[in-house]
Amino acid sequence: MGDMIHCFQINGKFWYMLGIHPKPKNTFHFIYSTAFVIVFIIIYDFLFSINFFFMPNQLDLFIEELILYFTTVGVVSKVLTFVFMREKIIQLLSILKSDLFQPENEEEHHILYKANKFNVTYWRIVAVVSFTSNITHVTSPLLLHLIFGAPLSPPVCSYSFLPENTTHTFIYPIYFYQSIGIHFHMLNNVNVDTFILGLMILVMAQLDILAVKLKNVTNMPSAINHDRSQCTDADRNLILKLNSSLERYNKVAKFCELIEEVFSVSLFVQFSIASAVICVCLFRFTLPSTWQYYIFLGTYIFIMIIQILVPSWFGTRIMDKSCFLSQAIYSSDWTPQPGAYKRNMRIFVERASRPLSITGLKMFPMSLSTFTSIINTAYSFFTLLRNME
Repeated sequence: MGDMIHCFQINGKFWYMLGIHPKPKNTFHFIYSTAFVIVFIIIYDFLFSINFFFMPNQLDLFIEELILYFTTVGVVSKVLTFVFMREKIIQLLSILKSDLFQPENEEEHHILYKANKFNVTYWRIVAVVSFTSNITHVTSPLLLHLIFGAPLSPPVCSYSFLPENTTHTFIYPIYFYQSIGIHFHMLNNVNVDTFILGLMILVMAQLDILAVKLKNVTNMPSAINHDRSQCTDADRNLILKLNSSLERYNKVAKFCELIEEVFSVSLFVQFSIASAVICVCLFRFTLPSTWQYYIFLGTYIFIMIIQILVPSWFGTRIMDKSCFLSQAIYSSDWTPQPGAYKRNMRIFVERASRPLSITGLKMFPMSLSTFTSIINTAYSFFTLLRNME
C-alpha cells in the first residue's frame, strides 16, 4: 500500500484471514475465502436464525440470544458488502494511492499524518475493547465448567432445534464452533467499521487541505491589469490555481459519493438495528445474571454506542468542514482579483453551500442528530418494555 494509507494495512491482513479481502492472493486463497464465509458466516447465521423457532418461552434466554443475533445481522451486511462491492472497494483503495492523497508540502503531509495516526489509534482502542468483551463472554462458561464443574453451555445460542441428548453429546464441538464463529464476527466488525471510519477521517483531512489551499490561493504577486481589457499571465495563473483547488474539491466529493455507494446499505443496517440493540441491552441489565455477563453487557453496549456515535460525529464534521470551505475562500485576498476569478469563486461558494455528507441508503445522514434520534428511540422502547414487564 502507498505511504498515505498505511493505516489500513492491519485491516488488510485481517481481511485476508476473514476471507473478505477484495483482491484474493491466488486461486487457493479464493477457495479458502469462499469456504470460510460459507462455514463461519452463512451456516453459522443460518443455524442461529432457525434456533429462535425452537426456543422455550423464557424471556431472559430469548433476550440474551437476541442481543448477539442483532450483531450477526450487521456482520452479514458488511461481509456481503465486501463480496458484492469488491470492484468498488478496489477502486476506493486505488484512489487512496493516487495523487489526491499525496502531500505537496510539509503542512499537507502533517495533516495526512495526523489522520493516519488517528486511524491506527482508533483501531487499537476498538480492538482492545472488542477483544475484552468477546473473551469475557466466551471464556466464562468454559472456566466455570473446568474449575467448578458447572455444566458447559454454548456461548452464543442454545441450538434448541437439536435434541437435548445430542447437544450434551456434542457440547464441546458446538461450544468451540460458536466461540470461534462469534470471534470472527467480532473481527469483521472491528476491521470493517474502522475502515469506514478511516475513509471518513481521510475525507476530513482532504477538506482541511482544501481549506488551506483556498485561504492561500491569492498568495502570489499582484496580478491586476489596470485597463482590464486583457487577462495577464499572472491572472491566468491565479485562475488556474483556483481551478486546481476546485478540481480537487470535485475529486473529494466523488470520493465521498463512492464511500456512500459502497457502504450505504451496511450503514443503514447498522444504524437501524443499533436502537434495538441498545434497548435490549438496557432491558437485560434489569434482569438477574452473573457478574461476568454484566461485564460483557457493559462492554458490548459501549461498543454498540461507539459504532454509531463515532461515524455520526465525523459525519457531522465532514458536513461542517465542507461548508467552511466557502468561508476559507472568502478569507483570501479576493476583492482586487479579476472578474473571471470572482465568477469561478461564486460558482464554488454556491456548490459548497450544499455540504458533503454520507447517508445510509439515502434515508438519513451520518450526523449527531441521527445519533440523538437513535438513542431517544432506544430509551423510549426500553421504557415501554419496563412498563410491560
